[in-house]
Amino acid sequence: MPADSPASLLPLLRTRVDRLLATAAVLSDEEVRAPSLLPGWTNAHVLTHLARSADSRHRLLAAARSGLDLPQYADEAQRAREIEEGAGRPAAVLVDDMETALRGFLAAAGDHPADAWEVPVRWLGGGLRPVRGAVGSMLREVEVHHTDLATGHGPDRWPALLVARELRTTVQRLRDDPAAPPMTLVAVEDRVPRVVGAGAGPRVTGPAAELLGWLTGRTDGGSLAVEPPGPLPTPPVWRS
Repeated sequence: MPADSPASLLPLLRTRVDRLLATAAVLSDEEVRAPSLLPGWTNAHVLTHLARSADSRHRLLAAARSGLDLPQYADEAQRAREIEEGAGRPAAVLVDDMETALRGFLAAAGDHPADAWEVPVRWLGGGLRPVRGAVGSMLREVEVHHTDLATGHGPDRWPALLVARELRTTVQRLRDDPAAPPMTLVAVEDRVPRVVGAGAGPRVTGPAAELLGWLTGRTDGGSLAVEPPGPLPTPPVWRS
């Protein structure tokens, strides 16, 4: 069974959901109103987003199983509206909503037929893609947005499997983005040069998790080494 198959990822996702819920459970009403690490979002926005992200992936699983046309979201406006409308609720309501949504997704993923993971479904902004991506992308959402709550869950606590997977896909996105600055990224774990952008650029080296944390805007990259010495390049804004 491949390490990044839905069946392999589900046990890890369940564990990481439990950790996220333990963090969220002790947040006060005042703390959920505080700014998150995401510009313009409070912690309440983050918790609401996680709940609706889980619901949206649950919807994709239902589409794959039923054959119905159930898009992840109708459009970006629906996604943004649901987050904004839910962000004003008390902490206990926010956490209960998120737990219900995440547990519902986990149950649906656990029951999903093994022969239905390749069914194409309509992802927001991504067109038709196999529904198998729902589990891996939910793991990414849980880990990255757990970090956004600014409670100490940094990239150094992200699972190695997630880091390897997301570093690979993030580098590919940068290679496809004409706005990406030229640079070579090197993770100390494998020393493989990952060239991004056109033309010469600095070599940025560090642990894979720190590279990913910087590329996703979750750290300032202060622990990364730059050769020749100088400032870090400015990567494009990352979108999960």
